[in-house]
Amino acid sequence: MPTVVLLLVLVGCTAGRSVFHVWSAERSLDDAIAAGADTRALYEFTLAREYLEKAKEESGYSDYKDAEQLARKAEKWAVQALEVSTHGSSERERLLQEVEEVVPEEITQPTYNPMVPLEPEDD
Repeated sequence: MPTVVLLLVLVGCTAGRSVFHVWSAERSLDDAIAAGADTRALYEFTLAREYLEKAKEESGYSDYKDAEQLARKAEKWAVQALEVSTHGSSERERLLQEVEEVVPEEITQPTYNPMVPLEPEDD
């Protein structure tokens, strides 16, 4: 009987789906914490935690579609955090390349010196 009720909630109600995905993301994040992801996979863990918090916030504003999407991302990152904490950094690099969200090693900023006057234009 409980599975039938859960199925009806998931199929018919956007709010129910978002609540389910938030709950699922919370469980995945708890599993990642239990595996030490909060220290061994800080990047993935932080993304999962922040996506989950934003999903809860959007759910509070009754924006269930966005809440569901954010919760799905949170769960994906929590699972990746669990993988990184159990398999190590080589697995982490592969996962980051798959999702194409690689953080650059160094960001070069353009240099601009506001104290240097512009050259006069030729008329």
